[in-house]
Amino acid sequence: MLSRDRILLAINHREPDHVPLSFEWIMRQFMRDRTWRDQFERAKMELGLGLDPMLNIHFSPAWQLSPEVKVKIWREPSVAREDFPVLFKEYHTRKGVLRQIVRQTPDWPHGSYVPLWDDFLLPKSRAIKYLVENEKDLDAFSTLFNDPTDIEIEQFSAKAETFRDFAKKHGATVKCNDFQMTDAALYSLGMENMISLVFRNPELICNLLDILLEWNLLYLKQVLHTGVADIIKYEGWFESFFPPKQYRNIIVPRVKKIVDMVHAAGAKICYGPRNPPFPLFSIFKEVGFDIFWGCNPMNLGSEFEQLKKDVGDRICFWGGVDSYVTLGTRTKRQIEKEVSTAIETLAPGGGFILSAFDSLDAHTPWRNIKHMIDTWRVKGRYPINL
Repeated sequence: MLSRDRILLAINHREPDHVPLSFEWIMRQFMRDRTWRDQFERAKMELGLGLDPMLNIHFSPAWQLSPEVKVKIWREPSVAREDFPVLFKEYHTRKGVLRQIVRQTPDWPHGSYVPLWDDFLLPKSRAIKYLVENEKDLDAFSTLFNDPTDIEIEQFSAKAETFRDFAKKHGATVKCNDFQMTDAALYSLGMENMISLVFRNPELICNLLDILLEWNLLYLKQVLHTGVADIIKYEGWFESFFPPKQYRNIIVPRVKKIVDMVHAAGAKICYGPRNPPFPLFSIFKEVGFDIFWGCNPMNLGSEFEQLKKDVGDRICFWGGVDSYVTLGTRTKRQIEKEVSTAIETLAPGGGFILSAFDSLDAHTPWRNIKHMIDTWRVKGRYPINL
C-alpha cells in the first residue's frame, strides 16, 4: 500500500494495513547521522524505513509585505526610564504608519532586527508597543501584505508540479502549512491585550480577524487551484485561549470559511491548536476539521479514550507521543508504553496517525526515535491487538 493511500484511509476513518507513522522534522535536518539536502531526499529516507512522510509545500507569496510598504528600523541605546536599549520598527503603508517598539533585552535573539511576528515579541516585559492598538491601525494593517503577482503564481504552479510529480511517483502526501488567523492577531496585539479585547472590545478583534481571513482565503485559493495539497494545515496554536462561548462566536464563523473552501476542493484540513480545553473538541467536530494535530499525552493523555469516543468518528488524531519529554529524556520501556497506549486507544477503527508531538529537533536522541519506530512496527498492525 502506498504511503499516501494509507494516510488518506486513516483520515477517512478506515483501517489501512497499519497505523501511519508521520513525523514532523521541523527542528531536525537529519536522520541517524545522515543529513538530507531537501524534502525529497528526506521523504525517500523515511520511505526507506517504512514511514509515511509528508512533503511541506510553501506558498511563497503568503504574508509578504506589499512593495508599497516602506520599513524603517532603528535602535536607541538610551531611552528615558528604560533599562535596556530600545528597538523601533515602522511600516509606512498607503493608509498610515504601524509601529513596533521592543526592549533589546539580553535574551533578544534577533540582534537589531525586529520581526513582524515572533514569540519574543509577546511578553509585556519586552514589548513597549504592539503592531495594532486601535481601529486606525487596522486601516494600515489591511494594506500591509502583498497580493500574489502573476509571476509568483506562475512560479508556485511550477513548484507545485514538481511536488505533485514526486508525490505521485513515490506515493507521498503533500501538505501546506501557510494558514493562520488568530495566531497572527495575537502577535499583532500582544497576548494579554488580545485576551482583554475579546471581552472589552470584541469588534476590534473581529475586524482584525476579518482582514486576516481575507488574506488566508486569497492564498488558499491559489494553493487549492493547483490541486497539489492533500492536506491544508491551519495553525491555531493560540486559539485555545478563547473560552468556548467566545471561540464559537468569534472564531468559528471565520475559520468555517477556510474549512469549507478546503473541502470544496476535495482536500483535508488539519487543525493545530495548543492544549485545547476538552469542551472545544465538540466544536472542532462541528466546524469540520478532518485532523487534529496535537495529541500530546502530556496534556491530553488521560482524555484519549474519551476523545476517541466523543469525536473520533469525525476527527483523525495525529500525535500520541511527546517528543521533548518522552523521546528526549525517558527510557526505552517508557517510550514503548507511551507508543502502545496511543495505538491501542486511538487507532481502532482508523482515524489515527502516530507521531511525536510537536516535532523532532536536533537534540532528540536517535536511539529513542528508533525505540518508537520499533514499537510501532510491532504494535501498529491492524487489527490492533488490545
